[in-house]
Amino acid sequence: MNLKFKLFFIALIFFAFAKQAMAQKAPDTLIIAVKGGKIILISDSLNKFNTIQTDVLIRKALVSIKDSLTTQERLAQQKAKRDSMYSKLIKNRFPLRFLPVLGLGLVRDKMSPFLGLSIDFAPQRQDYYYKKGGMYTFINVAANSYFTFKENAGKYKTQNNIFIEATIGNRINNRLAYKAFSEISAGIGYLIHQEGNYFTNNTFKIFGNIGISNSFIKIRPELYLSGNFSSIFPGIGIKLF
Repeated sequence: MNLKFKLFFIALIFFAFAKQAMAQKAPDTLIIAVKGGKIILISDSLNKFNTIQTDVLIRKALVSIKDSLTTQERLAQQKAKRDSMYSKLIKNRFPLRFLPVLGLGLVRDKMSPFLGLSIDFAPQRQDYYYKKGGMYTFINVAANSYFTFKENAGKYKTQNNIFIEATIGNRINNRLAYKAFSEISAGIGYLIHQEGNYFTNNTFKIFGNIGISNSFIKIRPELYLSGNFSSIFPGIGIKLF
């Protein structure tokens, strides 16, 4: 077999295979669009799709939709729902509330229970319950009475000294965001009503509130500046509310 015949034979075989490949019918495709993707069915004949039951296609579509919702998208839906609830609460919740003031203090060498009433202003108090971080800022104004007891001829007399106090700080929900404290705040007070000589006129005080985590108890360090700043002495208290 000479070289020309060999080349002719190879070309003939190649042409036969090429013709068969070109004559091969492309598969028929049925595409069903669903949310988040497509269902693609492939067959050599569209007529075979007639045997597919409708409920099978619906189940496939539902599975495709569920699979298309990734974890991130589900979290985004949950966040949108939570934010919607949060915004509604913010809109409908009055930012002012009255709170009691109650505790026991040690001022210099005397035990002094204190009792009062405060107005608490916190326009985003719902952060404490719903927002990540579980914290909100507040401003508090209080009238706080410190009671001291003086002995006179075997009888004790109660002396009432009233301070006006202003406080600003943050409260933390330890269930949502664990912190070492439940409240960190600081304030200043001024004596508006005096009885006895334990405090003198024109007395100021500087104080803080350190809330114990997961508790309603607050430690209250104080510093008193009395007699036009001529006398300075410390105090400390335990505040229950």
